[in-house]
Amino acid sequence: MTTNPKAVAEPGEPVVREPRARSVRVAGVPVLVVALVGLVGWLLWPTPPGHLVMHSGTADHIVTVTLGSSRMGDTGVDIELTDRAGRSVNNAVVQVQAVEPRMGYSDAPVTATVSGEGRYHAPDVSFMMTGPWELRLSVVAGDATDHLSVPLWISG
Repeated sequence: MTTNPKAVAEPGEPVVREPRARSVRVAGVPVLVVALVGLVGWLLWPTPPGHLVMHSGTADHIVTVTLGSSRMGDTGVDIELTDRAGRSVNNAVVQVQAVEPRMGYSDAPVTATVSGEGRYHAPDVSFMMTGPWELRLSVVAGDATDHLSVPLWISG
């Protein structure tokens, strides 16, 4: 039996031709489908949230709050504190409390430690469930005490 398509068959012997073009098409379709599904999956795959930066203030202070993660669980909170003229506020006592206003869930306030010029860090602030939350901040600088609430949404 001859397998070369250009060969001349002996009398009574069939010429066997390989269906090369069809086999390439049949093999190419699943590869194309897998590549397309992979591309769509990669484009739609949820990315982990980055840092959440929020700005607020009082009559005396401008506050920038940065959450390490806006997902349920414990996260670090960084606070940058300046006066209204833009100068860093040092030696303040900053407390952070996460409160879920609909259900009344809250943890004990966490005292932030100084982490730089006008910067404070509160480790392990706990968000127990998804939904709307408030970060309640208490800032004691000199003889003045400021209280402010920063609303945010925690996801799963």
